[in-house]
Amino acid sequence: MRGIVHTAFDFKVNNPGVPALNSLGTIVTPSGVTTEILYIEQPEGARFYLHDVLNYPEYMECLDMPRIIEWLSSGLTWGRLEKNPRLILKALPRVPKGVDLSLLTSEAIAIARRFIMEYSVITPLLAWDELQDLVIDAPGVDGEPMVFARVRGFGDAYHPVVIMPNKCQLENEGRKPRLLTSDVGGGEPVTFNAYIINKASERTRTPVTAFNPRGMATDGELRLRVTMHAEPVSGYVVAFRKHPSKPWHLGRLIAGGSINVETAGKLLLASLGVKPYSRDGEPRGVLVYGPMGSGKTTLTSAIMNTYPPWVRVVAVQDVDEFRVLPDRTYAVLNTRASTGLGARAITKAELIADAMRTGAQFVFVNEILSPGDARAWVRAVTSGHGGVSNLHAGSLEELIDRLERLGIRGASHLVSEFIIAVRMENKRVVEVHTPARADFTRPLPSVFSGFLSELSSNPDDYSLIRRMWAEARCVIDTGSIECLSEGVSIKSM
Repeated sequence: MRGIVHTAFDFKVNNPGVPALNSLGTIVTPSGVTTEILYIEQPEGARFYLHDVLNYPEYMECLDMPRIIEWLSSGLTWGRLEKNPRLILKALPRVPKGVDLSLLTSEAIAIARRFIMEYSVITPLLAWDELQDLVIDAPGVDGEPMVFARVRGFGDAYHPVVIMPNKCQLENEGRKPRLLTSDVGGGEPVTFNAYIINKASERTRTPVTAFNPRGMATDGELRLRVTMHAEPVSGYVVAFRKHPSKPWHLGRLIAGGSINVETAGKLLLASLGVKPYSRDGEPRGVLVYGPMGSGKTTLTSAIMNTYPPWVRVVAVQDVDEFRVLPDRTYAVLNTRASTGLGARAITKAELIADAMRTGAQFVFVNEILSPGDARAWVRAVTSGHGGVSNLHAGSLEELIDRLERLGIRGASHLVSEFIIAVRMENKRVVEVHTPARADFTRPLPSVFSGFLSELSSNPDDYSLIRRMWAEARCVIDTGSIECLSEGVSIKSM
């Protein structure tokens, strides 16, 4: 039995009160709250803290959030509240003279908006581009949230995030904040974990209930993949995966040390079916493998985005991971899970088939998970279409074994003859297995090595990709790099 059950309303404001913390900068959340992200290094690893930058934090701690929720439930709109901000003073302790009411009410509205429309105190982390993953486990024995984050620059470990409960400290608080009780369970208070599940369900329009106690969806505003589990499958636990803010391309990966220019260029040309990197001039499928979090989907997306802009690509995904560069021909197709309410599932296999029937020259799949996924993607890349996908495996032998277990007959022959297998570890390409129908011994032409190097130095200049292919238009038109040595370019085509 836990002796303490904190409610969601105990975590409105972050004031760590810990000296000698290091700052990682500030985040302004969509609600308008500025929060400083802090950390401290300890022998067992980092610990993260949050500090809301407020002029009146003592009043924000006492903000009666249940009262505001009642107002909104009774017909008050955000528009009216923002036009008449002093209405929110009724949800605050009595304010003495000398307090800047305009500043106080604007801060209170921002804190309320963050709680009601976003994810309360963890919103700054979820809005932070350096975040990779954030998980909320079952509460600890002290009733406080168990939050862990995986952050760029701090290794692949999950480090604790300290979310401290707060209490109203003002002596003249007057109206004491009340607990908002749930509709079921005998009026038990809403815990922080249950609140996060509810917010994620609302924002992604993916209800998690006793009837459907699991859900996976995308929060588009904050670029998150959200995985939710509730009772009876588990306690209220949530995992957030942060999607990149900018589209990946091979230049960005080169800049980060994930791949070198030569390998990147040859993968690009072989997968497009350019001789001699593809011996027969057919597009070579690329299958990226490695452990979880090794950068497989990132490489898949980067290859797709570095293709010529006039080549049609279709991305198939079960979560919103692909960000496609603008000004190119593409489609993104998303699967749909069955809700049990009459809406049947739409699978990757079906969408891959759709892609091949709707003009896709290359099919990109964010991950192969099922026999249907595997068969459909292999069928696509061995029937004239190209494409890239990824699969969880630790070695080439394990990759072949997994393909066979997924129903791919002759997987060993497929990989040794047709498919380029790329192994990733710790966000780096560590091995490339070229099949018999690919050849990476020929040096990369200078037009590609030069542009890819320049792109790695200027990763936000997407025009470099278009200019690269304009300079080497003949490579796609002829299917060979030999035209470059003949001086053929777009200007003479």
